[in-house]
Amino acid sequence: MKFKFAALPLMLLSATAAAEQYTSITEAEYIQADTGFTDIDQFLIGSTYYFAPKETLGPLKEFEYINKVTNIFGGYSYADSDFGDSDSLVVGGEYFAANGFVIGGAVVESDAADMVSASLGYLFTPNFLMSLEAVDVEDADNELFVNARYNHQLNGTDYIGFDVSVDDDLDSKTISSKYFTQFAGGQYLAAEVSVNDTDDTDLFWAGSVEFYFNQNTSVGFGYDDADSYELNATHFFSRNVAAKVAYGSNTEFDDVDVFSLGLTVQL
Repeated sequence: MKFKFAALPLMLLSATAAAEQYTSITEAEYIQADTGFTDIDQFLIGSTYYFAPKETLGPLKEFEYINKVTNIFGGYSYADSDFGDSDSLVVGGEYFAANGFVIGGAVVESDAADMVSASLGYLFTPNFLMSLEAVDVEDADNELFVNARYNHQLNGTDYIGFDVSVDDDLDSKTISSKYFTQFAGGQYLAAEVSVNDTDDTDLFWAGSVEFYFNQNTSVGFGYDDADSYELNATHFFSRNVAAKVAYGSNTEFDDVDVFSLGLTVQL
């Protein structure tokens, strides 16, 4: 592509001005699912507070692949179906020390099983993080996971990131990746894929793609190995408030219908 070098500073200035900063992200979602044999109504709400501003990559819902900001988070979920109701509560956080060490933890209380997790990691470079995570699930064996996250910066805000998680017995292995890029016309594209292989189940994969018309509006599509799919759309009405609508089903079981409506507040 040919362009005048004199215009380059102006282009960089525009790109910088387009970025927004936030210290808290709160999401609420209502899901109504008809599985063919039962109806499920579910409500979820979660919030994360960051102790330093997080900067967007253009789209108001896209941030750096590897978080490097100390944070605390909490969430609540309630589900009601023909077979009864259930709820769960989670609280946790991450602390990023100046020397590169990262300490994290979470506590989950639910009707199904309580869980406690703790992790210790090290940020070798701004683009490479490794951690050990211990997970204690009620009435189950304790597990230890080795996690690694790597970000390969392409140019500008474009990147391709990778995640690997393996338990200490090599019974569970998960690999995921995300690609993010900006187009010349101010549009963006994000694509994700994940593969999970465990000894008790067959290999499972899932993928999704999201196209941003601009920093405020996007449409997305997801599909997985179980033939489930989802279509969704997100729009920011201002820099602080966004709504998301989604519909999902299954190509093998067309009597499955899942509708959801979400609200996001970023401050």
